[in-house]
Amino acid sequence: MENKNKESRLVFNMGVGRALLKANCQVVDVKPDRTNPDKTVLVFKNDEHFQTEFARINKEIAEAKAAKEKEAQ
Repeated sequence: MENKNKESRLVFNMGVGRALLKANCQVVDVKPDRTNPDKTVLVFKNDEHFQTEFARINKEIAEAKAAKEKEAQ
């Protein structure tokens, strides 16, 4: 059973994490990645501001990826 009202969200990609930090999203914790101890996982508070910024950042990434693929053709 999936809980859709999770209090926190894990971010494994540091580029996305930096963008969320610049957007003033609240970091709850910083943890080592279980699969790779050289990497870090950021734990953000899953509030409305986080969800809005996360959606915006993912949209920007998708648009940039589409533009790069179009340019490669």
